[in-house]
Amino acid sequence: MVLLLIEEKRQQMIELALTHGFTAKETIQCSQELDRLINQYLRQTMAFEPSAPSVQ
Repeated sequence: MVLLLIEEKRQQMIELALTHGFTAKETIQCSQELDRLINQYLRQTMAFEPSAPSVQ
């Protein structure tokens, strides 16, 4: 489900960037929302992976 939201937000960000520019307020805000979704996805997937042994 989160992956679908990520893809939709990514498409929205691309459209905003092409319409308003890469540094427009709308594009930056959308990019930050995309970052939050990606971080959410990573937290969810990392919770299910076993911890890798640390190298010392």
